[in-house]
Amino acid sequence: MQVIDIQRVTKTFEGSEASLRGTKLEWKGPALWARNLTRAVRLTSNQAPEVQALRGVTLQVAPGEIVGLVGRNGSGKTTLIKIIAGLLRPTSGAGTVVGLPLEQTQAIRTRVSYVSTTGWMGLEWPLTAEDNIRYFAALCGMPSRLARERTEAALRDVDLWSERGKYPSQLSNGMRQRVILARALLFRTPLVLLDEPTVGLDPLRTQSMLALIRDQLRARGQTILLTDHQSAEMEVVADRIAVLREGAIALEGTPRALLQRLAHLTVIEAHTEEMDLPTTPPPEGIVAAEQTERPGALGLRVWRVHAHKRPDALETVLRWIEQPRGRIVLLAESAPTLRDVLALPEHAPLDASTHADEPAHEPVAAL
Repeated sequence: MQVIDIQRVTKTFEGSEASLRGTKLEWKGPALWARNLTRAVRLTSNQAPEVQALRGVTLQVAPGEIVGLVGRNGSGKTTLIKIIAGLLRPTSGAGTVVGLPLEQTQAIRTRVSYVSTTGWMGLEWPLTAEDNIRYFAALCGMPSRLARERTEAALRDVDLWSERGKYPSQLSNGMRQRVILARALLFRTPLVLLDEPTVGLDPLRTQSMLALIRDQLRARGQTILLTDHQSAEMEVVADRIAVLREGAIALEGTPRALLQRLAHLTVIEAHTEEMDLPTTPPPEGIVAAEQTERPGALGLRVWRVHAHKRPDALETVLRWIEQPRGRIVLLAESAPTLRDVLALPEHAPLDASTHADEPAHEPVAAL
């Protein structure tokens, strides 16, 4: 039986005005009263439109599997993971989580450990790191002796045992994030949901966190679903990756399989100073071009160009971006990474079967 098995799940959020119902900001009566008007003008805009966060998502995760959800900000990652955690109800669709129907949200929450990047905001600031975790264990009904043992083990797992006596105000953001992860490690739930768990961590701590996910949690037999808007970490830890775009799963497969779909492309990075943007459209062979302005007196612009893998790809890009004024200070060519799966526009060809010699029929996206 799949640990996660959801079919055609959608989630639509109401417009902002409708979402105020039942809050202290709820409209209780007229804000403006007028009499004997011969002509009235509408003073407010239309009600904010609905937001469809998820569009027919289907996802299965097997026991013991590590699956990564990646996508840009706003692609629906957190909404999906909250539905799986039993914190949100889908608008439509069906499925099961740890054998329970999605409708049984309260029962699902007892069998899932959920870690959010903003979770440290829920820490009790008058309590130390150790007391925060033991307090959480008590709230969940864990016996005192077991809570004491599990708290020490969890803090050691996240390398915070030596900092156990410090209060949240004395910890860095990354340390607070690790306290929240330790809190999730108290329980041996069948499913662990990690929403961008490495945000705020330095590179060394990130590697330690990934090792914990890849080795210790897997050794306990726990299934792991984690999200990130970056994909480098996923390449290291995930068995399978699902790419979300605008609330739908656009791509799914092993890291190796996803990279293979980019094998026909090359990535060219260029840094320029005081150089104008090209006045001509991108030449044939360029699939996508991303340029970022860097503030400063030198007018630094960073280019990341995806082009068909050809002997003259580098020269083609150079001729296109080069201008009479300014200069190119860095030029490099490399193989695509999982980051490029997210960077490419939806119309871009994502497999080697695309004929590189044919001109693109879609405009190149400047991301």
